[in-house]
Amino acid sequence: MSLLRVPAAVLAALSLVFTLPAGCDDGTTADTNEDNTGAGGKADSGWVGADTFEAGGTVLSLVRHPAEGEWRELATDPDVQLQLIDAQLKFVKTTAEANGWRFNQLADTVEIADVNVTDDGTVEILYEAVVDFLGRLEGRDGVPAFDDLTNTAFAALVPLDPINVAYSTMGDCSDTEKYPISDKNFHYYFAPEAEDCELETTTADVRVTEVFEREIVWPEYDRLLGKLEGYDEPGFTAALVPNVGDSDPYSRFNVHREMLERNLGLSGVTAADDSYVRFEWIEGGVAMIIDLYDPTLVRWDFARQFRERLGEYTLVHYNGHSSYGTKHLLDEPESFTDTYQIIMLHSCQSYAYYTRQVFRAKATDEDPSGFDLADVVATGKSSYPSGAPPTLSYLLEHLMEGMVAVNNGKPEDAPDWISIVEGMSASTWGDIMYGVAGVRSNGWKP
Repeated sequence: MSLLRVPAAVLAALSLVFTLPAGCDDGTTADTNEDNTGAGGKADSGWVGADTFEAGGTVLSLVRHPAEGEWRELATDPDVQLQLIDAQLKFVKTTAEANGWRFNQLADTVEIADVNVTDDGTVEILYEAVVDFLGRLEGRDGVPAFDDLTNTAFAALVPLDPINVAYSTMGDCSDTEKYPISDKNFHYYFAPEAEDCELETTTADVRVTEVFEREIVWPEYDRLLGKLEGYDEPGFTAALVPNVGDSDPYSRFNVHREMLERNLGLSGVTAADDSYVRFEWIEGGVAMIIDLYDPTLVRWDFARQFRERLGEYTLVHYNGHSSYGTKHLLDEPESFTDTYQIIMLHSCQSYAYYTRQVFRAKATDEDPSGFDLADVVATGKSSYPSGAPPTLSYLLEHLMEGMVAVNNGKPEDAPDWISIVEGMSASTWGDIMYGVAGVRSNGWKP
């Protein structure tokens, strides 16, 4: 293993550069060493969890890559710089978990301290990223005080250049023999201390700096009670978009249909083109229109079809693999509506992989955090396909309960997000860390 350490003097100077608050933009560029690479407007993901709390922090590091091909604008383009920094940040994962934290692999904001271009065209970027973590709640005692936390500062070895690592090098620097190593999962099994690892690494200085409150907040029920075309009752539309099953292509589709029929007592009608089955749920003067999509009809073009659903529905539910965060489901901002949505991602570690993609897509000039237009139900650890139907059933039942309560003048009876995610967690098995992101600043209250 070849290790490059950022000198202490450089890190000290770097800490002096970072005087702007997260999300602030003074209009300067990377050439002035004070660029604010836009990745959101808050220093957290607005998370409340069934059995977790969220903490905020920073990562100080150096990243390097040649300015060529798709990276040719690396020295000057903040979006390209953010892409490279994100590629390095995800390698903090294994060290963070060893220190008791689940790490969100996408930065919230990034401050560029220095950009240096070497004689051979390689770009070196010294940066600080604002990041967030999930910690485990102990019992029912609430969020721990910051002073009671352990492992709030640690060093993580990360690749100096995280792009285009040779396959043989990835194999030498990984700790699994069960799964084939590739670009998409190298960070997941990254083991830079391995005896044969010769990858050039650098030390990322990781610090947990604050603990966020686990506040009682609610879904935006007033926005869920929208006008539905063709219905007298207010409500919203939901798209359930399971992926094909691992052994039986229909398995995820079938268990969701069974849940809607058995748990919720609904009857479905197949669309004229067979692409989905529609379930109409009308209760207490409100409506929920649920379309369950058949993944076998789009299995070779699933991602595009999923993104189309993002532009059509208020609630969109995904059940399938996360593929280590490489799914092209949520990284196209133009695919989303410009209104409030609930996105549920029942896939492995979707908090770390995908919540930030939603908020980057939903961000506006008025709301750079993206929180106002999205609540994202996600998982902190690996999930199982069998957990999707009961957790989704619990979510839909309690969103309906809340809408009915609000519509009938009893808003105090509407379930809050913590109650909902706690019930979701209790409805199935496994240590999944269910929670919902983007909600701590929600505006609706009983």
